[in-house]
Amino acid sequence: MELKYMVNKQYRKLFAAGIINGIGDRFCQIALLALMYRLTGSGLSVGIMLGLRVIPFLILSPVSGLLITRISRRTLMLTTDLLRGVAALAFLSVHSTEDMWIIYGVSTLLACGEALYAPARKASIPLLV
Repeated sequence: MELKYMVNKQYRKLFAAGIINGIGDRFCQIALLALMYRLTGSGLSVGIMLGLRVIPFLILSPVSGLLITRISRRTLMLTTDLLRGVAALAFLSVHSTEDMWIIYGVSTLLACGEALYAPARKASIPLLV
């Protein structure tokens, strides 16, 4: 009985972390789309940013599988989230259209972190349930 409670407690923590992470990612994505459109007024710029957020998943998801087998899933998830948090601070320096490269670059970095984080989180679920 005690083991069952502990396993469910660990899963609840992982589930809560996934919810918080997902909400943060969606809010960030919506805010970036609005910022991009407000700065440029261009749907093309918004489309480029969305494309830059998809490419890391195509490239890094298979690599993430290898990392999961080599290092701790928990370490990978914590490290990617901490690095993503630090990278997101760069958005504070965006003030005009000349700073668009920051949005493109940091948005791509955030997507790279998510492409590493998501498979590690999903691979942790069977171990906890």
